[in-house]
Amino acid sequence: MTGEPHAMSARSAPETPAAELLVAPAATASPTERAVATPSAAPAPPAMVPRSPYAYANDDPTDDFVVAPPEPRADCHDALAAAGVTYADAHIPVHQQGKGRSQLTCGAEQIVVYRGSAARITFEPTPIVTCTMALALARFEVVVQEEASRTLGERVVRITQLGTYACREMAAYRGWVSEHSYANAIDIESFVLKSGKRISVLQSFERGEETRTRAGAFLRAISRRSYDEGVFSNVLTPFFDKLHRNHFHLDLGRYRIDGSRPVEEEP
Repeated sequence: MTGEPHAMSARSAPETPAAELLVAPAATASPTERAVATPSAAPAPPAMVPRSPYAYANDDPTDDFVVAPPEPRADCHDALAAAGVTYADAHIPVHQQGKGRSQLTCGAEQIVVYRGSAARITFEPTPIVTCTMALALARFEVVVQEEASRTLGERVVRITQLGTYACREMAAYRGWVSEHSYANAIDIESFVLKSGKRISVLQSFERGEETRTRAGAFLRAISRRSYDEGVFSNVLTPFFDKLHRNHFHLDLGRYRIDGSRPVEEEP
């Protein structure tokens, strides 16, 4: 497994024609190949636009084929403190799991228990993630609160997540390593407002060109900002495939996929 890339770069078009990628079975087309086939896939920001200090996505196209846990941050604890993150150190040692061609390298050198930030959103259950993923979650909280105030008129107090660490391949793409294997990803299922109202991806995400509800507008805004502002490398929503019909997948892989917009198939 270690000799295989976990995704094709979304920055350069594959040799397979886009029309073929759009109709290829999920088992044969990688997630990034699907992204490349869409007009909205991972446009590179103009060179003159400075990188945001809150952008944690990997924009280096030379390491897209590296299959390994993320590199540790030398400034991890200082960066978490500066971002106002409450955390505790944790451990998921780098290890081999499985046998033969099914063997995976899982875990990471820097793991923390993310307990929250100044945006005051509680995650349930408490996420266990990489250091940089914790920084991205703190920024994600800010994006969520800004969009909740703008579109819903109230605060988010709780986010329900479906999991961070799981040593496995991608569910729909066998042979492609999931960022969950490194605790470098999180699946977001729902948001609870101060009023008690719950907004779930399954019930409130709208797949039409325009949103019709405030909840739908809220979900669309936070998913697109999370990708466009480089908070995460990969943002997968119900637009991407049926496996994500009930959650947003957010990760900090070395490659990039914009799954926050619809795939425009050929007529």
